[in-house]
Amino acid sequence: MIFGPGKISIEDLRFDCILGTLPFEREVEQAVVLNVSIWLDFMEAARNEDLAHSVDYAQLSDDLIYFIRESKFNLEETLVVETAKYILSNYPKALSAEVTISKPGAIPNAKAATSTIRLTRE
Repeated sequence: MIFGPGKISIEDLRFDCILGTLPFEREVEQAVVLNVSIWLDFMEAARNEDLAHSVDYAQLSDDLIYFIRESKFNLEETLVVETAKYILSNYPKALSAEVTISKPGAIPNAKAATSTIRLTRE
């Protein structure tokens, strides 16, 4: 059998941060929703039942919240690109990372404003 990479996802991780270009967005944290998927080789982790061969998604969640809150991005586009780069730089088992950020209150009469990117390790 030939297996491709597996995917680990974190869905609808909600937290507050500074994100936006408007003056009030630079001063008051607002709610955001983060979705992340990372692709990695599951075979060694599955063979050994050992988290050391995978990615601890609880730790990844904590790391991403801290990274995004400390970065205080102006644009969603910058946030998703830099967050995907952060994952690939700090989680060497990740082969590819997809990051989506949503701002639920950004547009009247819309569920959210959302940006997504997927980066793959070279």
